[in-house]
Amino acid sequence: MAKRIQVPGTVIVIKWGDAFIETDDFKPEKAGDTEPVWRYSTGFLIAKNQHGYILATDLYEKKKDGAAAKMFIPHGMVVGVKKFSHV
Repeated sequence: MAKRIQVPGTVIVIKWGDAFIETDDFKPEKAGDTEPVWRYSTGFLIAKNQHGYILATDLYEKKKDGAAAKMFIPHGMVVGVKKFSHV
């Protein structure tokens, strides 16, 4: 079994419903069956505010160097969150 490593931040997985657009023709009576596109996004939890979650895909070894690839997911789109302290 692989050795677990300590990560320099909290890793989370968020399940959320994303908006989308389809350009195909459709029957209006079928529109009520439409659902969001369900996504699972994983990253380092950088912050959480009154609007949603802010994740990063990468953290640099030296904290002063920051993080990369910021992602924002609004609270209203989130249906589940799982936190991990190590991987």
